[in-house]
Amino acid sequence: MATDNTLISVYRNRIGEPTTDDEAYGYWLFVIGIVLGIVGLLLFYLTASRSTPRQFGYLLGAIGLILLFAGPTIRLPLTRRGLILTYLGAVIGLVAMVWFTTFYPSNWTGPEGNPAVTLYIVGLGLMAVGAVVSPLLTGRKEAYDEAVRTAQEATESAKRSSDEAERASKETEQASQTASEQSQIAEQAARERDTLAEKLATSEAAREEMATVTEATEAELAAAHGTIAAAMDSKATFELFEDSAGKYRWRLRHRNSNIIADSAQGYSSRQKAMQGLRSVQSNAAGGAVVFFEDATEDDTAEDVPVVPAPESDATFELFEDSAGEFRWRLRHDNGNILADSGEGYASKSNVRRALESVRAYVPGAAYLKIDPVAYEVYADAAGEFRWRLLHRNGNILADSGEGYSSRSNARRAARRVGELAPDSEVDDGFEVYQDNAEEWRWRLRAANGELVADSGEGYANRSKAMDAVERVQSYAADADLLEIGSAAFEVYEDRGEEWRWRLRHRNGEIIADSGEGYAERNKAVAAIERIKRHAPGATQEG
Repeated sequence: MATDNTLISVYRNRIGEPTTDDEAYGYWLFVIGIVLGIVGLLLFYLTASRSTPRQFGYLLGAIGLILLFAGPTIRLPLTRRGLILTYLGAVIGLVAMVWFTTFYPSNWTGPEGNPAVTLYIVGLGLMAVGAVVSPLLTGRKEAYDEAVRTAQEATESAKRSSDEAERASKETEQASQTASEQSQIAEQAARERDTLAEKLATSEAAREEMATVTEATEAELAAAHGTIAAAMDSKATFELFEDSAGKYRWRLRHRNSNIIADSAQGYSSRQKAMQGLRSVQSNAAGGAVVFFEDATEDDTAEDVPVVPAPESDATFELFEDSAGEFRWRLRHDNGNILADSGEGYASKSNVRRALESVRAYVPGAAYLKIDPVAYEVYADAAGEFRWRLLHRNGNILADSGEGYSSRSNARRAARRVGELAPDSEVDDGFEVYQDNAEEWRWRLRAANGELVADSGEGYANRSKAMDAVERVQSYAADADLLEIGSAAFEVYEDRGEEWRWRLRHRNGEIIADSGEGYAERNKAVAAIERIKRHAPGATQEG
């Protein structure tokens, strides 16, 4: 269908609907050609020969003839080749007319005029070939090719349309599926909402029932806390041993070495003795008190039976060392030295008193497990309670720096260090300084300036003191709090990477040590068991 402009609109209104734009444009070229031809003829007849007006008459007549050829040719359904020849002939004719103006009228009679006229005739000839001869010779084949191209383009267009329709169909199907899934999700959400409402109603009743149960158990929990607190504050230790008859027994010894209770009977195996001990631990706290008004003297005996110490295969030896100090050692019958005093004494009476302390403290001494560090609370020589942070290699990482009036105050101070140390930094809690002996030390202060802990020992340089601060920061929070009765055994690794034990009094004094190192920790623990078995009943020589 033709596009709409002034020329085509006039053609449509006056003549008819053009099939193509070329139909309307060809008509108007034909009209212009007629007008120019008539004007050119009038100028030719009305003007003098070889005058300028006649020159314009020639030009207008020649151009009009070209347009008369071109107009009908454009309107025809020519092939592409025919149109090209027509346009080429028109251009050549116009060029010939421009060339004609260069020598007319002054040189018209000369030989120069013939080439321009000849070129004009060539242009008209090309137009004639394009309009008449070319369609007759090649029109059918080219029309066929054009039809093939048109069919191919139509096929490709149809394929594109089909692909687009298929994509649109898939998108529609996907949208439908999405809508279906969303509908299912909405239905599931509605079901879950209904289920949640039912559970909420049920949970209200459960909450009321739970509140009742909670009130009922609070009293039991308070009682349990009281029992646990009493157990944690115990001042006695259970001992498990084998008597002279080969029977296993237990006894409960106070830290002052008094026997509070014993098994009253022997057991055939260590396991059965442990079962009896566990039964007492679990039942004694809640056991009722029953008074027997008709009790016999045997039922109310005031004297608590003391279980004799087991027979020993070792002997305490007192001797004077090369420095003139007196020492003791515990030697097994097989010749092995089980323990020694660890230090010398100025007189034989002093070493005997130390030996008697070992006999008194070894049976009830607890075994302190330090892994890798632990807080130890003890009473010093002045009767004040202190704490120190021990490493399993025997080194003291930190101590309280001051004494406390009660053991509970010392325990609270140790726990406070565990809370402050990890978050404190040097110059912000920790202070590293040089003392009067030019040794480097550290101390930890609370936000109010109170001294909480100090290094307990000096270091050769600042970097070693800083390393000690880092160790305290790493270990303080996770260290266990150990309780020492009258004395306790410690197992540690010395600088030579050998394991040793020592018996420490609660005032910090070392009462005895292993005297030799062991390759493995469990061997040092086994040595402690031998000391506890042999020391109480060992005889004395010297």
